[in-house]
Formats: sequence, structure tokens, C-alpha cells
Amino acid sequence: MTAELLQRIRKEFTLTLTALHETLLAVSDRVNRKVHILKLHWQASSIAQQMEAIQQETGAFLAQQATQSSTSDQAADRQQNLRKVAAHLSDAAARARLLKNDLLKVDALVRELETETLTEDLVKIQEDLLTRSATIERVVVTQGSSACGQTVGQLALPPTVRIVVILRGPTLVTACETAPFRTGDAVVLLGLRNEVTQALHFFTDTQRAFA
Repeated sequence: MTAELLQRIRKEFTLTLTALHETLLAVSDRVNRKVHILKLHWQASSIAQQMEAIQQETGAFLAQQATQSSTSDQAADRQQNLRKVAAHLSDAAARARLLKNDLLKVDALVRELETETLTEDLVKIQEDLLTRSATIERVVVTQGSSACGQTVGQLALPPTVRIVVILRGPTLVTACETAPFRTGDAVVLLGLRNEVTQALHFFTDTQRAFA
């Protein structure tokens, strides 16, 4: 009996250590990702400063050349100044293009890392909700559905269901309680799983509107 108990304790202890190790790895990976994002933001800021420096440098050079041209009476001198300006602008544009490409690459990396972090957060939220018999759902308002032209109050949604946000094209509608729903709106609902499932019909069932 004692050996059996010790074996069970050893097994549970091993499982606990494994779970702890996996948790630490997950936390470490998350921290490393956030540190990487911060470094990329600093890099993007540095690139933006370099681009601004090129603009300032070019502006100062053009002002200097304009002053020299206005004080020169020789056509040859003016032509030489124009060639200098053209060469300088070409060089500045080339440097700016390289920096812009670098900035786009950094921005793409930041978006990728932020998407991974956001996905983890959303999965965690969904897990937290599921353990409480709740859920969060995104639904697009169908033309002819009960929700079209109606506000939240007019729909008589189930008691636990809440409208978290309404996404309308590029706009985030903040007045969720008073804004009438439109066809194509992306609506995020939060509440008990069975009541959210019932509420989805208001946004997708076109027959309700004509019943």
C-alpha cells in the first residue's frame, strides 16, 4: 500500500513539474515576443528619425543652393548648381527608399508578432468563457434579418447577452446601445453560450423579418 501511494505521489509530482515547465516555457516565449516587439518599435523609431534627418538635410541643401544661385550672375554657375541639386535629390531619394523598405519590413514583423500575441489572448479569453458556460461570437448582419434597422433595445436580446462592439467597415461604432444595425455590420456578442446561440438568429435569420 505504501509503495503504491509513493508511486502515485511520484507520478503526480512528475506531472506537476511537467505542467510547471510547460507554463514557464509559455511565459518565457510570451515575454521574449514582447521584448522583440519593443526592440522592433525602437528600430522603427530610429528609421523614422533617419528619414526625417534626410528631409532636413535636403531642405538645408536646397536653401543653400537657392541662395548661391540668386547671387550668381554666371549661367555656368547656375547650371552647375542645378546639377548638384539633381544629384543630391537623387541620392536622398535612394536613401529614403531603402529606409522606407526597412520600415515596411519592421512593420510587417511587428504585425506578425502582435497577431500571435493577440491570438493567444483571444484563445485564453475563450477558454475562460467556456469554463463558465459562456462564449464570445462574431456575426455579420444579413440583409433582411430582424436586426436590420433596429437598435439593441428593440431586439429584446436574451438577458445575459451583451453587444461588445459593432464594426462597420473601417469604423468602430461606440454607441452600441443607440446605433441601428446595418447590413454587413460585424457584431461581437458576449454572454451565456445557449443565449448567445439564440441571439445569433436576430442577425442571420432573414425569415424572421417577414414572419
